[in-house]
Formats: sequence, C-alpha cells, structure tokens
Amino acid sequence: MERNSPLAFIIEDSEEMLWSVANVLESAGFCVDAVTTGTEALEKLKNSPETELVIVNYLLPDMTGLKVMEQLRGNGCQAEVIAISAFGTKEIHDSFLTAGAFAFLEKPFDIRELVDICKQALMRSNSTRKVVPKN
Repeated sequence: MERNSPLAFIIEDSEEMLWSVANVLESAGFCVDAVTTGTEALEKLKNSPETELVIVNYLLPDMTGLKVMEQLRGNGCQAEVIAISAFGTKEIHDSFLTAGAFAFLEKPFDIRELVDICKQALMRSNSTRKVVPKN
C-alpha cells in the first residue's frame, strides 16, 4: 500500500490529548499512529522505519519521553522528534534539545503552532535526508 502523506507517531498518555492531536494532524494531511506508553512506541517504531515525525510527551506511565527518544536514536530511528510536556522546566527542555529533538512545546500549546512545527520539522528532515540518490 502506497502512502503519500507524512507518517507521524504520537506517544501521549492522556487519551484526550492524544486523540485531539491525532485529529488535528490528520486534518493537516498527516498519516497518524498513536500509543500511550513508551514500551508500545519502541516496539511499534522498530517496525516502522518510514516514520518521519515523532511527537512524544515527557511523562509517560512506564518511562520518560526523553528515555524513549534516546532509545529510538540508539535503534537508528532518524525521525524528527517534537517533545511536549506540562512540566516545561528548563532542564527538561534543554535535555530534549541536547538529545536532538527538533522542538519542545509546553502544554497547553496552540494546536496550530504544533502543526506548523511539524511541517517545519518535515522540511528539515527532507532537506537533510535523502540527499544521496539511490543507485
């Protein structure tokens, strides 16, 4: 099955937040998959190398979003990461950005800002990846 829309993956423990973000991203033209724990995310993303964007909450029931991001990078996942959190301390913010996240948004955030940041992340991703043509 061919997919023309960018694939976004949401990791958020609040189902209400998860589905509102998913609905807005789908309306903006993204293909969306979503889970509520870090363990589920790591398992699913192992088999989804085509994922271009990961939106991860800092506090998850089984691990932090930062730990998820570090493990994704360790597994070779190159998707752009946007971190979100209601606990937007400078330390958490800086930790995500140091680990390579594209952006960090503190809840509550403007959902239109999230869509704009997702689009910016994909533009960066497309300009830094796929530079070498396949032979």
